[in-house]
Amino acid sequence: MLLLLKYFIIRGEIMFKCQFPALKYGKRLAILFLTAALLLGAFACGGPGPLQTGVIEDEEELHIEGEIMFTISNESGTASEAAAPNAIANAFMLKYPNVKIIIDDANRTTYATRISTGEIGDVFWCDANDAHNYKKNHNALMMLDYYRDRLGIDTQNIFSGALTSGMIDGRLYMVPRNIGQQILIYNKDALREANVEIPSGGTAIAWEEFKDICRRLTLDENGTYTQVGASFKIWWAPVWQAFAEGYGGTWIDTVQKKVSFVSDENVMKGINEIVDACNEGWLRGDNINYTGQKGQSYSKLSDLDYVFRTFGDMQWITAYGNSYDNADIDWDFCSFPAFPTHKVGAGATGYVVYNRTRNVDTAAAFALFFLTEDGQQAYHSATGGNVPLLKSQASADFWRFEGTQWEGKNFDAFVSYPEANIPASVIVRAPSEISEILSNDNLISAFGSIINGQKDVQTVFADLETRCNETWSKLTY
Repeated sequence: MLLLLKYFIIRGEIMFKCQFPALKYGKRLAILFLTAALLLGAFACGGPGPLQTGVIEDEEELHIEGEIMFTISNESGTASEAAAPNAIANAFMLKYPNVKIIIDDANRTTYATRISTGEIGDVFWCDANDAHNYKKNHNALMMLDYYRDRLGIDTQNIFSGALTSGMIDGRLYMVPRNIGQQILIYNKDALREANVEIPSGGTAIAWEEFKDICRRLTLDENGTYTQVGASFKIWWAPVWQAFAEGYGGTWIDTVQKKVSFVSDENVMKGINEIVDACNEGWLRGDNINYTGQKGQSYSKLSDLDYVFRTFGDMQWITAYGNSYDNADIDWDFCSFPAFPTHKVGAGATGYVVYNRTRNVDTAAAFALFFLTEDGQQAYHSATGGNVPLLKSQASADFWRFEGTQWEGKNFDAFVSYPEANIPASVIVRAPSEISEILSNDNLISAFGSIINGQKDVQTVFADLETRCNETWSKLTY
């Protein structure tokens, strides 16, 4: 921008000298300064504003008015996917009539570039990994603790699994929009045929009982499965962490800055439960490439032939629900099985405030509107909504697909056992360098090598532990 400004100033001076040689130097200089000021103002109006820290004084008056841009990640580009963000924007403008919110649809892959050019919205969508990246590598996020307190947000009414997802270095940077607790979706017809009953509502099946049920539900003909008890995304952090902590183990110590897999026998007991179940055959690792005879044994199965399946987010309901309905299969939800030390992965995606916003009070107030009952009801009542993160709305009907073919499904499972929640994302608990070592791709590869007999579980997780701890020991923050 400065180079372009210099170009216009030099070009302007040449033009003045050529066209107005009789003008005094002082007058020409004054005109040049005016030209520079106008150009600088033009560039500044569309660019980033001054850095906002999010710190406000107790007596400072908030000015919730004016215009802000709200950048949403509408991957499909459809109006239905944008309905929930539009609904909460409209609810906020109804509450604050002097505010105008401009909805900006943008693919998340463009966010980093738009941050660098100052074109990102005053408030924009992200997940926990994005939030840490935008804060650490782009210095783009504003802390929201002071505004949260000033606006009187009741944090005791928020499910801890959601709120924790937005915290970075003990401060709130990402305002969660939902609570995403791990549950299962299952084939009710298969259970009826096997004369199996499971608890209803929010009650979880004990893990040992779940294992027995899945063994009974697993069927084969001449070594080829026709039905399998369960398919889990065993490589996914919300799932494997629940196993790792399900027997009283502690796989991560943020005080000592240490990861313990093989060093903690209780952690390995949980990991071995995954491996043993996969080796028995009644549990399949979803998205893992099985080779040889193991691959052949599962070759005739579709997704619907696994009775219990990982269900990680309400937004999956359209794809999953329609697939069961189209196959004329009765289905429902249930809580994730309960280990001896009950742990359930829970997280959230949400919205952050750009720390170069030019309307800081309004941007902060709008982002934090997601933590209010009015904001949650507006968002989760609309198409594209999710599960509300407020305890006071857990039993409400507005998010339970009332009036649709899925009304009456076991939505209690989505809000059961909040006291057992652990952070779903590794990035919430460990530095990004550790999160990268324990990424989905790396865990898919790790479990794949174990299941296919290329490496033993002890060797694989000893290597992961060593890599994590060597990396962590070199970090200076």
